[in-house]
Amino acid sequence: MKYSYSLIKKIAPGKYTKEELVKALNTYSFEAVDFGGDVFEVANTSIAHRFSSGASHLGVAREAAAIFDTKYIDPTLKRLNFDYKDKGIFKVNIKEKVLCPRYSATYVTDVKVGPSPEWLKDVLEACGLRSINNVVDIMNYVMLEVGQPLHAFDADKVKGGIIVRRGKNGEEIETIDGNKFKLSEDILVIADEDKPLAIAGIKGGKYSEVSLKTTRLLVESANFDGVGIYKSAQKLNLRTDASVSFSHDLSPELVEFGMKRALVLLKELCDAKIYKTEDIYPKKQPKTVIKFDLEKIERIIGIKIKKAEAQKILLKLGFTISRNMISVPPLRNDIEIIEDIAEEVARFKNLNELPAIAPKISMSAGVEEDLVIIKEKIRKYLSAVGYSEVYNYSFVSEEKLELAPHEVFGIKNPIKLANPLSVDFAYLRNSLAPYLEKNLNDNLRFFDQVRLFEIGKIFGNDSADEGGLKVSEKTILGIGIYNKDGFLEIKGVIDGLLASLGLVDWFMPDLNLENNLLESQEALRIELGDHSVVGYLGILKSGKNGAVLELDLEKISKAVMEEKEYEPLSKFPSVDRDVSVLVSSRIKVGDVLEIIQKADPEHVNDVDLMDFYEDDKFGDKKSLTFRIVFQADDHTLTDAEVDREMEKIVKFLKDEAEAEIR
Repeated sequence: MKYSYSLIKKIAPGKYTKEELVKALNTYSFEAVDFGGDVFEVANTSIAHRFSSGASHLGVAREAAAIFDTKYIDPTLKRLNFDYKDKGIFKVNIKEKVLCPRYSATYVTDVKVGPSPEWLKDVLEACGLRSINNVVDIMNYVMLEVGQPLHAFDADKVKGGIIVRRGKNGEEIETIDGNKFKLSEDILVIADEDKPLAIAGIKGGKYSEVSLKTTRLLVESANFDGVGIYKSAQKLNLRTDASVSFSHDLSPELVEFGMKRALVLLKELCDAKIYKTEDIYPKKQPKTVIKFDLEKIERIIGIKIKKAEAQKILLKLGFTISRNMISVPPLRNDIEIIEDIAEEVARFKNLNELPAIAPKISMSAGVEEDLVIIKEKIRKYLSAVGYSEVYNYSFVSEEKLELAPHEVFGIKNPIKLANPLSVDFAYLRNSLAPYLEKNLNDNLRFFDQVRLFEIGKIFGNDSADEGGLKVSEKTILGIGIYNKDGFLEIKGVIDGLLASLGLVDWFMPDLNLENNLLESQEALRIELGDHSVVGYLGILKSGKNGAVLELDLEKISKAVMEEKEYEPLSKFPSVDRDVSVLVSSRIKVGDVLEIIQKADPEHVNDVDLMDFYEDDKFGDKKSLTFRIVFQADDHTLTDAEVDREMEKIVKFLKDEAEAEIR
């Protein structure tokens, strides 16, 4: 934002040059650059957190007066005399009080529109604006001086009063620069009974603009919701000085300062007659009062400071102090807590001169994070077997939310963003698989085979209250492959990967979970020995050669660490029994293993597939042989005990799998 040095000197007169001012601002306040002549510039990024007080000549002059310990002459304190006691013929109706917290309008008559005086033109030119006429120039000048954007309507073209409302779908407005814009319900407008007169907080309309023939005005000074103005400006691709200011959530208290200053100048430069101001301000900005705690301020900035010195700094910046309580200026909406007060004191003590003191913290021995180690091992393993790592967005569309079986990971409700970039990025992802599928398809244009993996977060809303928000997140490994043996290869990869991590007690029963991503008959759950589900894998519906896998790395990490725990060898011998069964060829090995587990044998230590055999003589059946290992921790098992458990297992196999025991 550009500033006029001569205007700063009028508000904060003192013996300092422009070069000294720019240097001091960089030291104490904002990032500033000397542009030569009467102009210097302050970076918007350095005042982004305090636009209400800093993005104006008054705000910078306040800093200059505090830095150089000089006078501060506030032009908004000039006395304003109304020519009429009533508010004139116009009424204001705010239909959107959330989007417009405050709106003031003043009816002005007997206006003489003409050229502006040279001093006013000089300030506008220094700040990059051209002179139009004295009325328009006053509106722009007040925005530069006070920081409050204003607008003046030709009152003869306003029918019935002002209505602050949402635009109507299909409604159109032509702005003062001759451009036409289609409006919609998510854009706030200033309208009369017939038509929109301005895009609220962004730009005025051509129909009601001030001309040399104008004699009556309706002057607007208002406050608008910052997010609403930002979204409207983005949607219309229309960025103005006013939209930038309002997007930074200006204080509604600025409205009064801006209106009063504009009316004073209209009387001085246009010989105008003014009516009482209509000011609608239903929910006033609360006052901020903070206890003056000198000891805490000293602890925060790290040095001793006299109470009188700290108070002098704050008084120079517009704070008031009474009975050890600090009242924050209404435009300093960046000041909320004692730490903010300490920062104000510290920067005027000169941050560069504060002593450097090492922080006093407790030291602890360095430890390695288990999950970090697991992730690095996974990256090394997958890279070694030909997989490339990808990074995808954490935001997805509503369409992608329901693709993958996110229930596997206990993800409940999706999380919708309050202010998404677009409908394609409206939610936090609840699965890595949808984007992995997209990655596979995108790369198939260039390669016959594609092998990818991603390690990232997925998110869900665990709140039990409707409308509540309790964010949960999980670290997930996603693997995607596309080749003719993709499903078999990915099974081999997960087998080798888990073995490399030291995890051997796991199995893969059917997923049995309907979803829009995987073939229902070609999808498996991945379970640990305690039946906790840690992931899934399956063939993609979009193509028989594509397959994906997702694993909960937090559960995997915990299981890996538990595998490493020491367990003494049993003092008692194990007993092995083999069982051969004929089952339907449609039944998978994982199903049989699950049935054996369901039998809940007391002393089964391990079950392994020893033999698999298919032959035409079996018809549509296959032969499976399992070795079951029995072992007790407290005694040697007898044959009778083992027989009882085998009978139980055999019964379950016959009942659940219709197995024939061979």
